[in-house]
Amino acid sequence: RVGTRRCRPWGLRTWRVAAPRRATRMSVAKSEPAAALTEQVSPVIQSQVDSSVLNFAIGQPGPELLASAYAMIKKASAEAFEDDKNFPWIMQYGAECGPAHYREALAGFYTRNSLCQTSPSEVILTTGVSGGIQMMCSTLASPGDVAIVEQPSYFLARDIFASLGLETLKAPMTSSGSIDFAALSAEVDALESVGKRVRLLYVVPVHGNPTAVCKTRKEKEAIVAWCERRKVYALCDEVYELLNFGKRSVDSPPMRDLSRGQHVVSLGSFSKICGPGLRLGWALASPEVVERFKQNGVLSSGGGLNPLGGAIMAKAMEPREGAEPLMDDLLLRNVCPTLSRKSRALCASIDRHLAPRGVTYARPEGGYFVFLRLPEGVDATELLETARSEFQVGYTPGERCLGPKNTARLSFAFYSEEEMELGVTRLAAALDNYLAG
Repeated sequence: RVGTRRCRPWGLRTWRVAAPRRATRMSVAKSEPAAALTEQVSPVIQSQVDSSVLNFAIGQPGPELLASAYAMIKKASAEAFEDDKNFPWIMQYGAECGPAHYREALAGFYTRNSLCQTSPSEVILTTGVSGGIQMMCSTLASPGDVAIVEQPSYFLARDIFASLGLETLKAPMTSSGSIDFAALSAEVDALESVGKRVRLLYVVPVHGNPTAVCKTRKEKEAIVAWCERRKVYALCDEVYELLNFGKRSVDSPPMRDLSRGQHVVSLGSFSKICGPGLRLGWALASPEVVERFKQNGVLSSGGGLNPLGGAIMAKAMEPREGAEPLMDDLLLRNVCPTLSRKSRALCASIDRHLAPRGVTYARPEGGYFVFLRLPEGVDATELLETARSEFQVGYTPGERCLGPKNTARLSFAFYSEEEMELGVTRLAAALDNYLAG
């Protein structure tokens, strides 16, 4: 029995809600209520999501967030195409670092929402953080160079490094979760002694993926100091910098607020705060890095990345008479409150069903994820096999993110509060089954 959820005002759109498949005898508790699960099924999207598994691994905005973004972008697009300064030039090869009005509008948007004073000259238009990593790697490093990644870390970043011929070095970490720079320096010295060039340090310093933790000012200052001393570029994946659920409990300023030097590059994206389909983001960098970026062969041949999307988003970020900019309104009145509500709901479910079973976690203050530490001796990768097949619930094992074996990443961005409650009860049942042997 399949029902369809309406996305006003555009009628029936890209997702549907379907009744879950009948559970096997062992799959879920007998008291579990019947429920409808959000599906994401369309030939135009990357990740197909059906109702067979409630999958907390999906680190994407859910349908309600996309619907709000759709309405905003529709309005901004109409205004962009009516703006005489865009006709007909937004259809031409774009300026290497993005349209001037995008860079100006992004600097204002970022300054307003991060409180980090930003100049248009620092801004580079990218196709998102993944594209920003790719372009910065090809600009600042060469095949055979080494990229350092902290542990745990965003697992797909290593795939980007590998595709560009870069080797990966896992940073040694302290017991408190900070990078052990003394041990790292020794490892880098050893690599350089055999002719290797260590070029990049990749970090997710705010509302971390997967940890949900914000690095402190002291930790960030240590990253900046080490990178400047060793002439290594810090690639700072700050995709969640603007996704805050209130005042942070630690002093954790944006990385570019601590250093405007050439060895600190901040990467941001509209994928998490608007919609991934935009393929639009930004890098904030020093004049030296901006000039090197402009010499990239891709830009020399094809011009700037996504100038049409940049022109539309510039309109969304422009100040408006008597009202907030469209993008600010979406971020502050819709996206952050929605994710905050969903985060609280997931944490409440964890507290009810998993905490009594010895599961611990750091309560997120922003971003998309909760990072669970399961009881000692639990292998989250092994648990996942039976959790998916017998209990119809999934997640990302922490080991895939270079985390401990007994950790798991759960996203609260995609499913509804009611669905997440169901998913956590399923995960609790799967954990009971695992612990029972």
